Amino acid sequence: MILRRIEVGDEAQIRAAISEFEAEGGHWSYRFRPDLPWDEYVSLVHGWEDGIDLPDGFVKHAELVAVEGDVIVGRTSIRFELNEFLRTLGGHIGYAVRPPFRRRGHATEILRQSMVVARAHGIDPVLVTCDDDNIASAKVIEANGGVLDDIIPGESDVPKRRYWL
Repeated sequence: MILRRIEVGDEAQIRAAISEFEAEGGHWSYRFRPDLPWDEYVSLVHGWEDGIDLPDGFVKHAELVAVEGDVIVGRTSIRFELNEFLRTLGGHIGYAVRPPFRRRGHATEILRQSMVVARAHGIDPVLVTCDDDNIASAKVIEANGGVLDDIIPGESDVPKRRYWL
């Protein structure tokens, strides 16, 4: 599996991933812009790495897909700085695995590779968070060396576990 930037040819798979997440009541990414033609969206996402045209409240970050062979199995957002929200609830890295590809070790590998990217951008230590009741994500973070710092109230009354790696 590799992490890479999204490409114009990824449209069908990413739209499929969005549908999969929506079907289970979740989301693929907070940043998806269905109002834009796909090639413009890809250019927009690439610009976020340099802080260009960031959505309100967002920081410079990389939106990468996790690809095994030619199949997108997940994604990661690697934030190069933290604002107040990210410092308390969001962290430097957010990742997701498409439902059909879960329980195969992809999340652990996505986080491991995301850590490499974050550290290459001078981020050390790295803050990663998950919902307190998301045992699978907590195990992924701990498998990557995460040390629980604290558990704080989250949005919608879901406490967040904050880990440093």
